[in-house]
Amino acid sequence: MNGPSLDDVSLVAPSFLPDRLGTKNLSDRHSFQDKQNTAPQQECDVEKNPAIPEFPEGGLRAWSVVFGAACLSFATFGWINSYGVFQAYYQENTFKSKSTSSIAWVGSIQYALVFVPAIFTGRILDLGYYNAPLAANSVFYIVSLFLVAECKSYWQVVLCQGVANGLFAGMLFSGTPAVVTHWFNKRRSLAFGVFAVGSSLGGTVMPIVIQRLLVTLSFQWTIRTVAFILSVPVLLGNLLVRPRLPPTNAKGGIFNFAIFLNPAYALCTVIGYDLIYLGMFVPLTYLDVSGQAAGLSPNFTYYLIAIANCASLIGRVSSGFLADKIGALNTMIPFTLVGALMCYVWPFAAAHVTQLVIVSIIYGCAMGAYVSLIPSAPAKMGGMNDAGRRIGMAISWTAVGAVGGTPLAGAIRTASDGFHDVGLYAGSIITLGCLVLLLSRRLALGGWKGKF
Repeated sequence: MNGPSLDDVSLVAPSFLPDRLGTKNLSDRHSFQDKQNTAPQQECDVEKNPAIPEFPEGGLRAWSVVFGAACLSFATFGWINSYGVFQAYYQENTFKSKSTSSIAWVGSIQYALVFVPAIFTGRILDLGYYNAPLAANSVFYIVSLFLVAECKSYWQVVLCQGVANGLFAGMLFSGTPAVVTHWFNKRRSLAFGVFAVGSSLGGTVMPIVIQRLLVTLSFQWTIRTVAFILSVPVLLGNLLVRPRLPPTNAKGGIFNFAIFLNPAYALCTVIGYDLIYLGMFVPLTYLDVSGQAAGLSPNFTYYLIAIANCASLIGRVSSGFLADKIGALNTMIPFTLVGALMCYVWPFAAAHVTQLVIVSIIYGCAMGAYVSLIPSAPAKMGGMNDAGRRIGMAISWTAVGAVGGTPLAGAIRTASDGFHDVGLYAGSIITLGCLVLLLSRRLALGGWKGKF
């Protein structure tokens, strides 16, 4: 389950904020902002708020917020990114009569629904509500985890592990990127990279823990034990994550269609991100299964998901440093293209331990960079007054791609009786998404050169 700010980030500096923030004339530094001021930025008609102080850019309180956000990321995406273990387990044990594609729907529903609530949590954060909804949803999330242990049929698993886990994980996670932006400006991409480390660690630790528990305990007690474990980071997140900026009430409601008048935003969030998500989670779901299908030992293949998630930590942190230097999309696009290349290579490496490990590491690194920088471009396309809503809308749109990618890959695998066509599909759809992001960058900058 799974960053942004650049030293010149316009998330916090539309034309009416520079004097308050001590930043200078950011609108002159990016030509796309002139377009924003005449179209999507018109919706940012804000009620008067108290002057916004300088961003802390660090310090114990700011980094404690990032740590708390990382805890929530661990508890949510650590669980969701472990679904590859369940994909293999269900195919071999609980649902032997079900097709690969049918079982994959459970994971894809999780992947999709974790992004959907962002459109609501982002808006209510802008209005000043965060911690009370977070506490309530934390309870619902942990309860939904325990309910997975009681599932007996396929549709019960779909409803509990797919729908309930995904939805409540999204309610926990989706507001945290915008909260992090309250504390960082120039170092925001780095903060997002550190924040995203939580999902990398969770995605590394939890698949191993789940696999070990499934060997020694029953399925029911495995789930219950995992639910108890994840309660700890959820509690820490509730204690540490706090918004900093005062509430705002930008016009447009929960879903503000006016922002889509900006073609760069529309291309990036509605088309580019969704295309990439149609392919991005495919290897993470099927690495384990493909290795076993090629004759490798299950005792080894179970670790591939953990290896990929561990490698994503490198991508998340390194991309944060790079994005602060050269721009978010300038960093995201090359990393993601490397991920597309690994999708093409993956099926040919499935029968060889060393090659498959190398592919998993490089793919994980690329995936981590992409996921951690998702909020970056939307963050630059408007003002702080509706940052939560704008980022939330962008994250929610990714659910469209996330829901269909792995089942479609499963259907391709069933039809072709192998993973070569699956890799071709995933690599091609990710590459197409990168081309769309490149066009979005061109529109945002008004040219091909520049930091964005």
